[in-house]
Amino acid sequence: MLHRVMPQIVSAVFALSLMAAARADQNAMEVPLKNFKFKIDEGHSSLFGLDEGEGKLFFFTNGTAEAIIKLPEDGDYEVTIKASCDKALNEFAKFKLTLDGELVGKETALTAEEAKEYKLSFKAKAGDHKLGIAFTNDAYKENEYDRNLYVHALSVKKK
Repeated sequence: MLHRVMPQIVSAVFALSLMAAARADQNAMEVPLKNFKFKIDEGHSSLFGLDEGEGKLFFFTNGTAEAIIKLPEDGDYEVTIKASCDKALNEFAKFKLTLDGELVGKETALTAEEAKEYKLSFKAKAGDHKLGIAFTNDAYKENEYDRNLYVHALSVKKK
């Protein structure tokens, strides 16, 4: 009898685990890339922006982009940043994440040129907060190398 019921039990457990994972992802608040504003000098505006066609922020030199996020309650949160880069001088891009001007975690080095997710945690009170992402290790030499950072997505969820 058990051998007849076992496949149904396994299927039910698998379905429940998928539903729990989907529910956890639904709690993540996607921060629209268009909400980010760059803190830059007028003369450098072409080195930063949102490439709407490719759906990513681009940082062609060191600089910061900020967006306001609204946290629903006090507590522990996790930020997921999907980022990629152009490697230069055998080094990937690095970034710092800030919340209201305070560093979240430590400077993060990408581990590949292709888009990957990077997770950082912080504690915060409910309400509006300024979330910033800064490209920190630009390297450029005309016709030789050019390290750049790209942010494809950013989400925040309560832990």
